[in-house]
Amino acid sequence: MVTKTVHRGFNLAFWIAEVSFTCFLLILEASAHILWFFIPFRSVLRSKFGVGAKSDPTLEMNFVELVNHYGYKAEEHYVQTKDGYILGVHRMPPKDVRKARGVVFFQHGFMQNSEAFIVRGPNKALPFILVDQGYDVWLGNNRGNKYSHKHLQHSPEQEVFWDFSLDDFALSDIPSMLGYVLETSNAKTLSYIGFSQGTAQAFAAFSVNAQLAERVNLFIALAPATRIKELHNPIVASLTVKRPQLMFLLFGKKALLKEALFWKAILPTTAFVTIVDYSMKFLFGWTCNQIDDAEKPLLYSHIYSYSSVKALVHWFQITRLKRFQMFDGRISPLNTNSYLLPTYQPNRIACPIAVFYGGKDTIPEMDILLTEVQDKTANYIHMEPEYEHLDFIWAVTAPENIYTKVSKLVNQVHSPQNTAAVTNE
Repeated sequence: MVTKTVHRGFNLAFWIAEVSFTCFLLILEASAHILWFFIPFRSVLRSKFGVGAKSDPTLEMNFVELVNHYGYKAEEHYVQTKDGYILGVHRMPPKDVRKARGVVFFQHGFMQNSEAFIVRGPNKALPFILVDQGYDVWLGNNRGNKYSHKHLQHSPEQEVFWDFSLDDFALSDIPSMLGYVLETSNAKTLSYIGFSQGTAQAFAAFSVNAQLAERVNLFIALAPATRIKELHNPIVASLTVKRPQLMFLLFGKKALLKEALFWKAILPTTAFVTIVDYSMKFLFGWTCNQIDDAEKPLLYSHIYSYSSVKALVHWFQITRLKRFQMFDGRISPLNTNSYLLPTYQPNRIACPIAVFYGGKDTIPEMDILLTEVQDKTANYIHMEPEYEHLDFIWAVTAPENIYTKVSKLVNQVHSPQNTAAVTNE
């Protein structure tokens, strides 16, 4: 007698649909690459739409080129992590480093790089504003992205290169970069400004590494993310949160959406901007009304950089379990209550924290985070009612609404009369 074992929770029809959809995407992507490289319609796109002949050179500039283009100095440094990644760290020194008012470090968001902070240029981008005020400004880059695409033993073509999550950003990349910056600048402390995932890395790193937190005189969290909400689109949200392993099926276990750069190259700039706008509305419900439409071609040209699929799965695990926890190597949706993974606890962070969040930001779950940071009177909280997620780095009104307040806080902790606290509104 032959018996059949039926695994609870397995849906054959749903599995077939997942595989079919994945195959369709792979075939579509492969077909586009074949057309692009073997059929001469590139010349048609160039002649009709100007593809490959960008009228604005800043669309393709790297970090150093952009900073130099705006009339400022930039340096590129390299930091080696204990597990062999080579991280690119950028520096924007003041006119006289010997008279620098202090050191400020920036960390970008998910699937971004350091360009996101400076692309708007002087008087609009916060790093330029702080350089003009006499600060020694540094900007980090997570493993795997455009400026940190190197490992001592592994190639980006190997899966092992992309075997990293938020844990590695927090427990390895942040300590390595901050240690290098402090040593190179000969500073006792620095101010840390993170955006989105750049805040999550700091909340995680500083909560488990008290010695590192002691070297931070102020942690500024722009659009903070520790626990996050489900995606705006209910169908996509259901698939990603309930079945995070689907991301490995769709994208493999390497770089996430690396084809985005291919589509950026193949599409007219206006079409690419339209697709990005639509994607943000579809996935997150953002209108991007606070961002200048005339600036979007430049901003969106610098919006994407490589990260790992594993990092995305980690975020979906945090969303599903509503816990700011370490990555779960057992990605099966079954038996999730049979064990608990360590959680990061922001209320343990000793350094002063300033939180800037948006009233229309659909990503972060702010209630618990606000409770944790409000427990300490030294911390500062500001809510911008009309701001969505990206507005904290790209909104037209960000210099007036946010950066004046950030500059005031930075100036306060770097003043000779610093009392290791920040003044709330």
